[in-house]
Amino acid sequence: MKRYGALIGLAVLFCFQPIFSGDTAVQADAGGKLTILFTHDLHSHFLPDRVPKPGGGHAVQGGYARLARLIGQEREKTPGRSLLVDAGDIAMGTLFHTEFREEALELRLMGEMGYDAATLGNHDYEFLPSGLAAMLRTARSRSGSLPVLVASNVVFTQDDPRDAPLKAAFTEYPVTPYAVLERNGIRIGLFGIMGRDAADDTPFAAPVTFADIVERSKVVVDLLRNREKVDLVVCLSHAGTKPAKSHSEDEILAGKVPGIDVIISGHTHRVLPEPIRIDKTTIVSAGAYGAYLGILNLDISREAGARVASYRLEKVSAEVAEDPGIAKKIEVFKGIVEQRYLIYSGNRHDQVIAETAFDMPSPAYRQTTLVETGLGDLVTDAFRFAVRQVEGKNYRNVHIAVTFDGMIRDTFLTGGIAVADIFKVLSLGLGMDDRAGHPLLTFYLTGKEIRSVLEVQTSIAPMKHDAQMQVSGVRFTFNPHRVPFDRVVSVAVQDEDGAFRPLLPDKVYRVCVNNYTARMLNYVRRVSHGLIRFTPKDDKGRPVTDWKAVRVDADAGAAGIQELKEWVALTLYLKSLPDRNGNGVPDLPEGYRNPDGRIVAVPSWNPVELFRGAGWITWAVLAAAAVLLIILALVIWWIVRRVRRRAKG
Repeated sequence: MKRYGALIGLAVLFCFQPIFSGDTAVQADAGGKLTILFTHDLHSHFLPDRVPKPGGGHAVQGGYARLARLIGQEREKTPGRSLLVDAGDIAMGTLFHTEFREEALELRLMGEMGYDAATLGNHDYEFLPSGLAAMLRTARSRSGSLPVLVASNVVFTQDDPRDAPLKAAFTEYPVTPYAVLERNGIRIGLFGIMGRDAADDTPFAAPVTFADIVERSKVVVDLLRNREKVDLVVCLSHAGTKPAKSHSEDEILAGKVPGIDVIISGHTHRVLPEPIRIDKTTIVSAGAYGAYLGILNLDISREAGARVASYRLEKVSAEVAEDPGIAKKIEVFKGIVEQRYLIYSGNRHDQVIAETAFDMPSPAYRQTTLVETGLGDLVTDAFRFAVRQVEGKNYRNVHIAVTFDGMIRDTFLTGGIAVADIFKVLSLGLGMDDRAGHPLLTFYLTGKEIRSVLEVQTSIAPMKHDAQMQVSGVRFTFNPHRVPFDRVVSVAVQDEDGAFRPLLPDKVYRVCVNNYTARMLNYVRRVSHGLIRFTPKDDKGRPVTDWKAVRVDADAGAAGIQELKEWVALTLYLKSLPDRNGNGVPDLPEGYRNPDGRIVAVPSWNPVELFRGAGWITWAVLAAAAVLLIILALVIWWIVRRVRRRAKG
């Protein structure tokens, strides 16, 4: 299949008209000042979030109404010389994104708030290329003030109809490879990229793919510098930085592509109190969910380039007054969500479903640690419970439920748990019924295949923390010092009577996951180089070829399959919990305060433990090592023998 990049052909590039705005009284060659205001990973968090305080208690942060007021205050300080940008993932995170296609609430609000430019993140593709196309068209038809969108490494197919609507919408909006804006006499070139890790997290973008960010950035930077003659190059990157420099895509980009002055770094949700400096490139990040407004002040001249005058992250706290116009719009949007989406589940946005007497861990933990959590235990227990409840007398035992940290987007804090809070925890995806929310699926695996799948935890999660597993119905131990993909030591599975029994290699077990997890199988096979092997099967033992056929039916009495959304499954489970304090609201059990011990690492260098129950991978590695040692010994023997012969001669 022939492909071509979204770096539009030469004819379009020559015709592209840069967008100019602002006061041009100060010429760049005489020196100029520019303030870049930035956000990224907003994820539809229109309303403020409650977050734990370091010393105990809770604080309120974020919210578009407060963010808008803060933006306005900063722009008043720098009239005519500020630029407001976002580095992607504008959507996917709250109930508001359920109207992504029909209302384009995110982009419209960004237009109201005065955003100049933005790029697209991986989660902005979760409604499929057709859904993103619909959103772009809705935004254009419903608002006269929208940010410029730049996307430089999008690759469309030439002949696959699935991405044709998005290709057309890119032209109509338009979404361009780059844009040139002018502030304070300074020509600013902006472009946007999707990183490799983000692209790997975008299975629903297919058949759209994303070109290598280094190679594509070199092309765009060359165009901006040499044809557009810009004074400043700003990359809106949805690639991100990581503590491990070898996996920090934006730092790698800065090192390999000279000519980028500033990288606004999204995707990894990092808060950078100080900029990262790579050669002449400044990298900045402001966390996620609108908790901070990034403020980068630059001094720019053609001779010296861009120099950081100051940098700070301004917290969007409860002390910031709300913009009344934005706040009013959000209340209207809340009503739209209740009327169009929540009506299907019979819930209301602020309806309290349960309560908790303790804080559960924040998703921020997955940045630095690999651990089972009480929240992960709760979510996966809910999957198994909900399948049993909706299937009723037709229920067949779900032995195991699995999810990953990347799917758990928020947490529960002390106090009431509302419908909106539950959705934020499991907010991702689009169902096969064309409604927001990942549906639950069930299929069958043999014990041998389950053991192989559990190696995701032992050998993939250390490289990709979003792959940290959370499980229900299974307990396993692993030795991290063993050969990769053969580290699981023991596995026990919960039978119908509630007892845990050793995993049997040839026994067939029913497994429950969400739609996204099922579709990431190709990723697992690729990164494991085929060492993790499994074939999902239906209840008749046939390989699953259509995920629609194995969806859990939430209402067997209705025609067709009524998808059981994962967030609805969690709601059902929370509603079923006992009311322990007599106030009429179910209470979260204390057992979820801490992990249950379902995933346990047992590190050991003891040779017996290194080879106990080892599979073919370990023995193959051992055999290969033995062969190499033999070859090495023979080479040494040959060299020694040759040296001795020469000495005798």
